[in-house]
Amino acid sequence: MSPFTSKHAYTILERACRETGEVFPGAELLRIGENAIFRLAGRSSAIVVRVGRDAGRLPIAERELCFSRWLGGNGAVPVARVHEEIPDQPRMVDGHPVTFWRYVEPQPDQPTAVDLAGILRKLHAFSTSPCDLPPFDPLFNVRARLRHGLGLTNDDRDFLGSRCEAVGAALPELEFELPPGPIHGDAHTGNLLGGRGAAVLSDFEVCATGPREWDLVPVAVGRARLGISTQQWQDFVAAYGFDVCAWSGYPVLREARELGMTTWLAQNAAESEDIAREVALRIRSLRDGDHGRTWTAF
Repeated sequence: MSPFTSKHAYTILERACRETGEVFPGAELLRIGENAIFRLAGRSSAIVVRVGRDAGRLPIAERELCFSRWLGGNGAVPVARVHEEIPDQPRMVDGHPVTFWRYVEPQPDQPTAVDLAGILRKLHAFSTSPCDLPPFDPLFNVRARLRHGLGLTNDDRDFLGSRCEAVGAALPELEFELPPGPIHGDAHTGNLLGGRGAAVLSDFEVCATGPREWDLVPVAVGRARLGISTQQWQDFVAAYGFDVCAWSGYPVLREARELGMTTWLAQNAAESEDIAREVALRIRSLRDGDHGRTWTAF
């Protein structure tokens, strides 16, 4: 199997565009992680194309489509919308699931943590979902990535594996305060599109059924690691109505989130020296137990 690099993902994108009649030249890679995400000019408007890392992500792509159609269909939650003019989604192209989405134009005033809090309150008002959502497991992708090695040294991989096992043992002991239900699973402001006051939520690959506290952790970790200001954090807490950092289980979910952020980026360490250096910094800070060391977002 070819490694899932940006170059390989472009090849898959080109074949998917030939199958659907979309315009390929000028495709822009927006991000690469579990999916390679591209923007291209479609027949009538810009389109975002998500290319899954491997065939095993087909059920995830199907779930993403369901989650968007469910929330977007009833209009209760502003979400990224599927490009329904392209039939038979997800499409399998050389063993990779491919989905097509309507592009949301970025605005000068970027969405804020307050926008995210408002959207999460709307999402969390639902107690059930018609989609086949898996149970909450914040370490599922971490374990899968570690099994693939990630190009890490044996020492680093063993360290991350040991921390993963420790967090996994602590998770069943947590006593959650908020009622469980459908969650986004990766709720940070980077997954908001559009502009302030008119944002939409995107990226549903880890949507699940579980504790709502998990959807509040990314902003809390963002304050510690990624430069989110104390004022932004306080505004987020006020808008949502719950301070996850004051909850006793927060340190466990914080480490689960940080392990996810580190192994997610480690998948792409071969893409650039900057990414490789950032992965090394994140692992060092986890080894040192330094929960305030600044990380660079990618």
